[in-house]
Amino acid sequence: MQRPFAPPGTKLNFTGDRPIRVDHVRLELELDLAGKSLNGIATLTLVARRGQVTSFVLDAVEMEIQAISLDGQPAAFDYDGEKLRIRLAQPLAGDSRIRAEIRYRCSPRRGLYFMGPDAGHPDRPLQCWSQGQDDDSRHYWPCVDAPIEKFSSEILCTAPAGNFVLSNGELRDRRDVPGGKTRWHYALDFPHPAYLVTLVCGPFVEIKDRAAKTGVDVYYFVAPGREADGRRSFGRTPEMIDYFSQVIGVPYPHARYSQIAVPDFIFGGMENTSAATLTDLALLDERAALDHDVEALVSHELAHQWWGDLLTCREWSEAWLNEGFATYFEYVWREHAKGRDEADVELLADAENYLNESGRYQRPVVCRQYDEPIHLFDAHLYEKGGRVLHMVRHELGDEQFWRSLKFYAETHARKSVETRDLARAIETVTGRGLDGLFDRWITRPGHPELEASWEWDDDRKLGTLRLAQKQAITPELPPFQFTTAVRFEVEGQERDERVAVTDAVHAFEFRLPGRPTQVVFDPGDVVLKSIKMEKSRPLWQRQLAAARLGVDRILAAAGLAKQVDPESVKALAAALRDDRFWAVRASAARALGRMRRADAVDHLLAAAADPHPRVRRAVAAGLGEQRDNQRVAEALARWLEKGDPSYFVEAEAAHSLGRTRSPLAIATLPSLLGRRSFQDVIRTRTLEGLGATGDERAMALLKAEWRPGGSFLARRAIVMAMAELGTGMPGARQARDFIEGCLDDDDFRVRAEAASSLARMGQVEAVPAIERARAAELDGRARRRMSDAIRDLQEGGRPIEQLKKAQDELDRLRADSASLRERIEKLEARLDSAGSLSPGTPDRGTPRKAKRPRPLTRRGPRPHRPVRR
Repeated sequence: MQRPFAPPGTKLNFTGDRPIRVDHVRLELELDLAGKSLNGIATLTLVARRGQVTSFVLDAVEMEIQAISLDGQPAAFDYDGEKLRIRLAQPLAGDSRIRAEIRYRCSPRRGLYFMGPDAGHPDRPLQCWSQGQDDDSRHYWPCVDAPIEKFSSEILCTAPAGNFVLSNGELRDRRDVPGGKTRWHYALDFPHPAYLVTLVCGPFVEIKDRAAKTGVDVYYFVAPGREADGRRSFGRTPEMIDYFSQVIGVPYPHARYSQIAVPDFIFGGMENTSAATLTDLALLDERAALDHDVEALVSHELAHQWWGDLLTCREWSEAWLNEGFATYFEYVWREHAKGRDEADVELLADAENYLNESGRYQRPVVCRQYDEPIHLFDAHLYEKGGRVLHMVRHELGDEQFWRSLKFYAETHARKSVETRDLARAIETVTGRGLDGLFDRWITRPGHPELEASWEWDDDRKLGTLRLAQKQAITPELPPFQFTTAVRFEVEGQERDERVAVTDAVHAFEFRLPGRPTQVVFDPGDVVLKSIKMEKSRPLWQRQLAAARLGVDRILAAAGLAKQVDPESVKALAAALRDDRFWAVRASAARALGRMRRADAVDHLLAAAADPHPRVRRAVAAGLGEQRDNQRVAEALARWLEKGDPSYFVEAEAAHSLGRTRSPLAIATLPSLLGRRSFQDVIRTRTLEGLGATGDERAMALLKAEWRPGGSFLARRAIVMAMAELGTGMPGARQARDFIEGCLDDDDFRVRAEAASSLARMGQVEAVPAIERARAAELDGRARRRMSDAIRDLQEGGRPIEQLKKAQDELDRLRADSASLRERIEKLEARLDSAGSLSPGTPDRGTPRKAKRPRPLTRRGPRPHRPVRR
C-alpha cells in the first residue's frame, strides 16, 4: 500500500543565509584510539559575503569548546551543543577575511567511528574512520556542514606510531613526534564540502598502481593479509579512471586516487574527495570472484570524483546530480567492460529496485520535504535518477549526450549545481529543450504505468498497438511524454518504428508487409516504466528465442511465465538450455520455477549443472518455488551435501530448501551454519531458509545461532527469519519477545530490521518498544524505518497476520492448480493419441486465437502514423 514519502507536517528545507564563505580549513587532530576521542584545533579562513557581519554560526555537535580566537584575539561565543555562534568584536566589511581558530575536544558518536576488539572480533586492532555524508562531519569538527559550502583543506593528524593515516589530497609530510606517535599532514588545494572530508587511521598496508593513459597514481589500502583480495577487488580502477576521463572528456581531477577498505563501514562506499572509503565486506576472496565482482561499487565511487566532488549538488534536494549520475556510470563502465547485454541486466535491476520502492511511496526525485537528508538517499535518488539519465542519453544520442556532459562538467567544475544547470548545458550544446522531461520525471513523482495490447489484421496487413497510461493523471500529474520504438520482425527482417507517447491513451497503427513474428515495445527497455503487455504466446516465444538484445529476451521469459501451459514450458526450457547469455537462461529458470509444474521442475533439475554459477543460482531459486515437493527437497539436500564451487549457489539452495517446507529442511540446514563464506552469505541464507520452513522447531535453532558482535548480516537474517516464523503462527509471542530484544543491538541495521519485522508481524503491542528505540536512535535511516513501522502498526495492526495466512493458502492453491492443469493436459494428450476426439472437436495443439482486447477510448487528436527511425 502506498503512503506519502513525507508524513503530514514534514518541513520544507531550503538553503539559509550565507553571510560568510569558508575559503580554507586546517584541522589539527590528535587521536586517542583507546579512549575513542580526539583533541582538535580547527582553523577556518572565512570571507564575508556582505558588509556589517557581526557574527557567524558553525555546526558543532556534542563538543567541549575550550577556546576560540579570531585573528589571534580571544572571541566571545555561544554554544548549545549543536550550533556554535561566534561573535566578532568589530563588524566585518564585505570581502574581508578573518581567521577563526577553535580548540575543542570530543568523543563523537557519529561522523568519526572508533573500532577495536569486541565479542565478535577479539583480535581487531584499534582504528577509526570518518563518514561525513550527509551532515555528520559536524560531530567531529566545527564546520559549515552544507554541500554548497566548498573550501580547500589541510588535515594534520597525530596518531599512535605503527598506524597508517589517510586523508584528502597529497601527503605533504609524515614525521615521528614525542610519545610514540606519528603526525601525518595531508593537503588538498581543491574546493570541496565538509561531508567529503575524510580521515582513516589504522594498521593498513599499501598497494600501489597507476592509470596507464592519464598517469594517475592509484592506491589500495587493506588490512594486512588481504593484499590479494584488494588487488582482486580494486584492480580495474586504473582502467576505470582512464575510461571515465575519456568518455566524460574531463580528466580525473587529482594526481592520485586512493581506496581504503575499513571494517563495519555504515555504507558500501563513500566518495571522499580523492580518497574513497569502502566496506571491507567488498573484498573478494578467490571463490567469491567466481560469480561476483564489486566493479559496480568501485565505478560508482570513482564516478563521484566528477559527479559529486568536482560538481556538487547545491543542496541535498538536488542530490540525484550526485547519486543518479554515479549510479548510471556503473552502467557506463559495465557497458564498456562487458558489453551492453551485461550492462542492461544491471539497469533492469535498477528499475526493479525503484518500482518496488514506488509501491510503498512515490516522491519527486528533487524533493525539499524531508525530516533528515539521509531519507532522500533511496531508490528514487539512485536508481530512478540513473534511469532518467539513460533515457536522456537515448533521447539525445550518444554524440550529443557526451558533448553535453563534457560542457556541463567544464562549465560547473569546482562549483555547485542544480537540475536546471544540467538542462541549460544540454540546451546550449544541442539546442534541445528538455525542461519538460526533467519537470515530469525529476520534479514530479511517479512513472508511466502502462497497459498495452497488440492486434493484427491479416486482411489489411495492419497492426495496432493500444497503449494506456493507468497511473493517476491530474493537472499536477499530467501524462508522461516520451518517444520510443516498436521493433518488428517481418519475414526474417528487423525494423524499428518510432512512436511518440504524448497522451493517456493511444492506438498506434503500423502497415507492414506481413504478420510480424516479433513485436517488441521499447526495445532495450529504455523507458522507466511498469507495463502489462498483452500479446499472443507465439510472439513471446519468438522474442525469447530471437530478440537481438538480451534484456528483451529476459523480459520475454517473464512474459511467458504468466502463460502456464506446455508450449510455454517448452519455450522456456529451450532458452534455459540453449541461450548464449547467462542472464536469459537465469530468467528462464526463474520463470519455470514460478510455473510450479512437474515438467518445469524436470527442466530445472536438468539445468542444475549449468556451467554459469548465476544460472545455477537461479535454478536453485526456481526449485524453491515448489512447496511440499519431496523430490525437489531431496535434490536440494543432495546439492548442498555435495557442495557447489559458488558460495552464492550454495546459499540459494539452502534458502530454497527451507522454502519447500519439507522435513528435510530442519534435518539438513543446521549442518550448513558453520560454513564460512564471503559476506557470510551461506549462513545468512540458511538462517532465512530456517525461517521459511514454517516449522516452530526452527525458533530454537535460530536463538542458538544468535551471536553478539560479529557479522551484522547473520543477526539481521535471524531477525527476519524469526519474524517469518512468528507471523500468523502460534509462536508469535515468542518471536516478538526475541525481536524486541534486538531493538538495542549494536548495529543500526539490525535495529532497523527489528522494527520493520515487528511491523510485518502485525505486533501492535510492540509499538512502545519501537518508540523507545527510536528515541535513542542516532542513525537517520534506522529512525525512519522505526517511524514507518510504528505508523504501519497503528494503521494496520493484526490484518498482516491474516494476510500471511491468505498468502500461504494462495501459494497452496497455485501449486494445486498447476498440478491439476498438468494432469488434465496429460489426460487430453492420451485421448488425442487414442483418436477419441469427436470430429468436431478443435485440435488443442493449434494455438488459440488471442482474445481481442477491449478497444480503448481515444482522447485528443487521432494518433499519427509512425515513421521509420
